[in-house]
Amino acid sequence: MGLDAAEALSVIPPRAHIVAGPGCGAPAGLLSALANVAPGRDWTLSSGLLLGDYPFLDLVRDGALGYRTWHVMGPVRGLVADGTVDFVPVRASRLVGQLAVRGVDAALVRVTPPDRHGYCSVGPSASYSLDAMRLAKIRIGEVDPALPWTQGRTTVPASLFDALIEAEVPTPSYVSATPDASSRRIAEHILKLLPRDPTLQIGIGAIPESVVGSLADAGLGRVRFAGMATDEMVDLAEAGVLDTDGETAAILAPELMGSARLMAFSDRNPMVAVYPSSTAHDAEFLGGFDRFVSINTAIEVDLTGHVNSEVVKARQVSGIGGSLDFIDAATRSVGGLRIIALPSTAAGGAVSRIVPAIGASGTVTIPRSLVDVIVTEYGAARLDGLSTRERADALIAIAHPDHRAALAEGTR
Repeated sequence: MGLDAAEALSVIPPRAHIVAGPGCGAPAGLLSALANVAPGRDWTLSSGLLLGDYPFLDLVRDGALGYRTWHVMGPVRGLVADGTVDFVPVRASRLVGQLAVRGVDAALVRVTPPDRHGYCSVGPSASYSLDAMRLAKIRIGEVDPALPWTQGRTTVPASLFDALIEAEVPTPSYVSATPDASSRRIAEHILKLLPRDPTLQIGIGAIPESVVGSLADAGLGRVRFAGMATDEMVDLAEAGVLDTDGETAAILAPELMGSARLMAFSDRNPMVAVYPSSTAHDAEFLGGFDRFVSINTAIEVDLTGHVNSEVVKARQVSGIGGSLDFIDAATRSVGGLRIIALPSTAAGGAVSRIVPAIGASGTVTIPRSLVDVIVTEYGAARLDGLSTRERADALIAIAHPDHRAALAEGTR
């Protein structure tokens, strides 16, 4: 590891397509070093969700680096809106197939130091990192001793890398959303819907994370998790709530999204298993778990149950992620349940998030046929088995009271 980040990046040829690992496994030092190497190379970078300030965006603004993403976070929303950054609409289970079609010239990942057998772990992030390395012609690893060595399928031989550098930028950290009164009320409604001994999948945000934070005293028996892992799950492990029976880990995730606490808990811990999307987003595999419950948030829901979780006023603010894969898993599961949870309003109450139709954005992330329950702070609307007219009545009943009359008027 005698190279620095800029020297390692210099081995990538011009006009290359580069894929970087996401989240808490992002190669932050290599991404920062792009500023010293990318100009004049005609490179295109692709990645999923990144945390922090996206240190390469000045290059993108100046046209010195192309950037594509399938998960739009705050720092890039304006650049996606004006066409500077390309958005790729793809569900998590299909991402690797699309990368294979496009081709990967170089993969940048964050890894642990090699063990005595010469293997590194990608630690908290396996969703597409291992497959990106498999597809890539050049592989560069940023070695971080603080990264957890995770169980599951996260290892790669150190000999596979064309260059390894020492990490000089700390591991990216995810801070859980702070629950407010609305998210806590929504979580209370969700808890009433959950079966005993469930396998739960949660998305990012205050509502699903509030659900996790409420499970210790919910009396639901033993709980397993699929999808994103968060700090709050450590509390559940310490409270004895997680299901540690059987051969499957209590937490099965493509990504660990948390602080140093979650990373330390996950280090060589058999309760936590990190897998690539080929397993962690595989609906057939996950659907084999009884009582698989998918809990995701949304931007708006229309009166028939269509869900938009990506676009606000024609502006891309998120991505598809694994939501459709997890909903597909819940569809296959015996006793499975598909929940969409959202606050009833936006813009300080001025805008209803239950709308007559998904029209302004034109984006339906999840079709109405794949939703069982919609939850707001005003209650839960169970949609399965209802006609479109009955669905509208049920959804108006959980809309904010200030908007119910206008929504009802629109159905006449």
